[in-house]
Amino acid sequence: MNREDSPFELVRHPLKIRRLVVTRVRDLSPRMRRITLGGPELEGFISLAPEDHVKLLFPAEGQSEPALPVIDERGEIKPPPGARPIARDYTIRARHADTIDVDFLLHGHGVASSWAARATPGDVLGLAGPRGSRLLRLQPAWQLFVGDETALPEMVRRLEETPATVHNFVVALVEDTKDQVAWPELVQPGVETRWVHRADAGGAGDVAKQLVDIVRAAELPDASNGFAWLAGEASETAAVMRMLVREQGWARARIHASGHWKRGVVAHDHHEPLS
Repeated sequence: MNREDSPFELVRHPLKIRRLVVTRVRDLSPRMRRITLGGPELEGFISLAPEDHVKLLFPAEGQSEPALPVIDERGEIKPPPGARPIARDYTIRARHADTIDVDFLLHGHGVASSWAARATPGDVLGLAGPRGSRLLRLQPAWQLFVGDETALPEMVRRLEETPATVHNFVVALVEDTKDQVAWPELVQPGVETRWVHRADAGGAGDVAKQLVDIVRAAELPDASNGFAWLAGEASETAAVMRMLVREQGWARARIHASGHWKRGVVAHDHHEPLS
């Protein structure tokens, strides 16, 4: 899809690397933790779209806070001396006057999850970006959301920023019923939510099949008036996207699909195209 055919307008932002401080930690469910970040360097932070990705910069082993790169006068990123920070991509759950919220899935392994599990107010984290925002040019009459815990923060933010006249259909993949409490925004007028529990779905292929079957069987409005937001594990997201395009005649320009993570891959590049 070329830029002329894209339903999005790209707005570029100056790249800045920020040193932020944890101001609050809240558990939304047994596996979802919201961490609020603030500090003087947050001034001027821009996030115009829920899908904006930032790079969170975590301390390397043995560091109490990350050594941050700097941007020189030519706009080039210069790495810090010694151990470099460990970067992971995240979306911003909410932007407040002086702080931002980031939701972390506590899955028991990985740099980001491990850091979030032990984070306390006063801890320091680096943040780079976002480099830009992709603004949806059209206004759909209805929206379809299919995503797991890695995608629900941005999807809920998208719901909050959507006019009340737009109807929304959500297929939310979480571990079990205990994780549903993290997302009260999915239980409200104008939002039809179908929960899928990973603990009951079986293996990876069974999860993808269940997501596809649920969307296939749903009585959805005319696709030409809708927009689909798909995100989560790459193969599961791709399976839903293929079904919409091949079986239900969706125009690819009416689908935003992103593989936030890929089973068996560390630090998967979410920019990798799905097919």
